[in-house]
Amino acid sequence: MKSSYLLILALVLMGCATAGKISSVQIGMTKGEVISVMGRPASISAKDGTEYLNYSLSETSDQAFYGITRAYFVRLINGIVDSYGRLGDFDSTQKPTVKIETDENIKSTSETPKKIDLYTELQKLKQLKEEGLITPQEYEREKKELLEKH
Repeated sequence: MKSSYLLILALVLMGCATAGKISSVQIGMTKGEVISVMGRPASISAKDGTEYLNYSLSETSDQAFYGITRAYFVRLINGIVDSYGRLGDFDSTQKPTVKIETDENIKSTSETPKKIDLYTELQKLKQLKEEGLITPQEYEREKKELLEKH
């Protein structure tokens, strides 16, 4: 009977949520300070001066009781906390992707729609002339204006 009470007490103590510990982490903390607050990480990974302390934490007592955890991380740059949170919340574990475009790429991209619009407008003008809705002189004048715009 006494061992049953001990088992229940142990399960209750194990059933405490652990994700709340992440609230004690602050930007600027050292690795030692994080480990003193959070405990030992499940794993550590590092690359080029950036280190990740990876934790598996339960968000509720029920999840802790059933062993359900979610991945959390603390990112340290040169030994100082730079970001932390639930893995995937804001992609903090990945370097930002920056799209670099040259002036030539921007120029060709911005000109493409104009060429399509110009072609379409010229086709419309030609059709109007062929149907007799505008005179050849009006056609030439409108065509010249379109070409000057583009």
